[in-house]
Amino acid sequence: MKPTQAEDDVATFEDELRAWGSRPPRTPASVARARVAARLDDARQPWPWLRLAAASALLVLLVVAVWRGAPPATGVGSAVSPPPLDPNVVVWVLDARTTVYFVLSPDGSATGGVS
Repeated sequence: MKPTQAEDDVATFEDELRAWGSRPPRTPASVARARVAARLDDARQPWPWLRLAAASALLVLLVVAVWRGAPPATGVGSAVSPPPLDPNVVVWVLDARTTVYFVLSPDGSATGGVS
C-alpha cells in the first residue's frame, strides 16, 4: 500500500522535529537560566508607591462599604420606654422592637406560677 499524502506529511514533520530536537542549544543552560532569573527579579518588584496606593484604595473602599451598609444610628433615648409597672417587674429594652419583662415573686416558683 502506498502511504497517503497526509501520512507522508506527518512522517516528514516528525523526522524534522526529531532533527531539530537533537541539535545542541545555542546558549548553555546555565547562562539561559541566569538570564531568565535576572529578568524575573525586575518584573516581580512593583513600585513601592503602587503598593501604598492600592492599600489606600482598598481601605477607602472598605470604609465606604461599611459606612453605606450600616443601619442608621439610634441614640440611647430613642428607644420606646415601657409603661410604668409593678415594682416586682424588671424590664430590659434590648432595642426598639425587643423588650424583655422579668416578673419577680417570692412564692412564684413554689406555686408553679410566673417567677
